[in-house]
Amino acid sequence: MHCLTVLYPAPKDPAQFKSYYERTHVPLARLLPGLKSCTFAYPDPLGPGQPPFCIFQAYFDNAAAMSEALRSEVGGKVAADVPNYSPDGATLFHFPVGA
Repeated sequence: MHCLTVLYPAPKDPAQFKSYYERTHVPLARLLPGLKSCTFAYPDPLGPGQPPFCIFQAYFDNAAAMSEALRSEVGGKVAADVPNYSPDGATLFHFPVGA
């Protein structure tokens, strides 16, 4: 299994971010080809430092499947949609799960 993780910074309007993200962006992301499952959350701090405002995790069979999904037509639409709710962008990274 391979995990794509997306971290979002605090938005100027949290309610607007959540509404658009949950009603528009996440349903679009769920259409990524090869996606096995995905989750998102608005984390609370557990110690010093500020957590990201939102974290999204998508799971694929392997890194190749993830890359293919990101290069797909849907992947392009998902990437192009980010400025609609997160004008400051996002941080993406990936890793094998249970390796």
